Amino acid sequence: MFHLLEEMAKVRNDSFKAVHIQTREEARNAPPPFTTFSLFYDGEFITHEILSEKKFKKILTSKGL
Repeated sequence: MFHLLEEMAKVRNDSFKAVHIQTREEARNAPPPFTTFSLFYDGEFITHEILSEKKFKKILTSKGL
């Protein structure tokens, strides 16, 4: 799923970084409360909801991107 969001950000010339948590220790030390999916913008937690293209675009727009 994140590949789709990454591609959307790339097309819009926005930066995007996906972090794949692979170990229990990484999950324990991760900043988000939910380690299955979390979206941050400028260090601010936005959502843990897995996003559709439409919802992701709405978030980007709301952040002025």
